[in-house]
Amino acid sequence: MLVTGASGYLGGAVAARCGAVKAPRVDIRDLGALSALFASVRPATVVHTATTLGNKGGSPEDLWPVVAAGAANVAIAARSVGARLVHVSSDAIFAGRDAPYTEADVPSPVFDYGAAKAAAEEAVAAVDPGAALVRTSLIVSGGRGELSRHERTCLDLAKGAASGALFTDEIRCPIAVDDLAAALVKVAATDYAGVLNVAGPEALSRHDLGVRVALRHGLDPAAVPASTLAESGLHRPGKVVLDSSAAVGLLGLTLRNI
Repeated sequence: MLVTGASGYLGGAVAARCGAVKAPRVDIRDLGALSALFASVRPATVVHTATTLGNKGGSPEDLWPVVAAGAANVAIAARSVGARLVHVSSDAIFAGRDAPYTEADVPSPVFDYGAAKAAAEEAVAAVDPGAALVRTSLIVSGGRGELSRHERTCLDLAKGAASGALFTDEIRCPIAVDDLAAALVKVAATDYAGVLNVAGPEALSRHDLGVRVALRHGLDPAAVPASTLAESGLHRPGKVVLDSSAAVGLLGLTLRNI
C-alpha cells in the first residue's frame, strides 16, 4: 500500500496502521515524478490523503494544483500500475442543508476549498471509475495521541492564545482519526467503487466541539468564544451532516461519537 500525505495527520495514521515504511518524498503536482515513484514501488493499493489547509484560506490558484490537479495526477499514476485507489474527499463539497447527505447527493460547493475538493472527486472518477471516493468530516484525535488541527484551534481559543470564535451554526460530524484510518484500510481491501460517506455518528457545531475539547482538557467551557457564520461574514457551509450508514453496513464499522 502506498499512502500519499503520510507525513500528515490522517496519512500518518493510515501508514501506521499498515506498518508502512517511508517512501521518497514526491510532489503530487509533478506527474512525471509521481509516475516514476509508482513505477518503482508498484503498489497494489493507493490511499490518497495528501491535501492542503486550503479551508483556512487561500485562493483557488493555491488550491487547484494540489487538491484538484494533484488528485488527478495520483489517479493517473495509480491507474498506470493497475493499483486500487482510495481517494479521501470532504464534506466541504456541500452547501449545507437540514437533511443529511447520502452517497447519491452531488457536490454543491460554496467556497474555494469545497470547489477544489469537488473537482478532485470528478477528476479521480473520470480517470479511474473503479476508485473509492471516501467523503469525511472534521478529523479529531479520539481522545488519545496527537491532537488534530481542529482540537488545537479549540484549545488556543479557550486559553485566549488565539483570536476569533467558533460558530454555533456550523454543524459537522467529527470522526476519530483512528476510526477513519481503519475505514480507509477496510475500503482498500474491497472492490467498492464510487462515493462512500465515512464520518462520525454525532452531528454538533464547531462551538460544541470546542466546549467538549475544553472540558476534556480541564478548561472552562465558558471561555470558548462563540459566534455565527452570519456574524462572521464568511461564506461557508452551515449544516452538513453525512449519513454513514452505508459504510457501517458495508465495512462493519464501529464509529465512535465525540
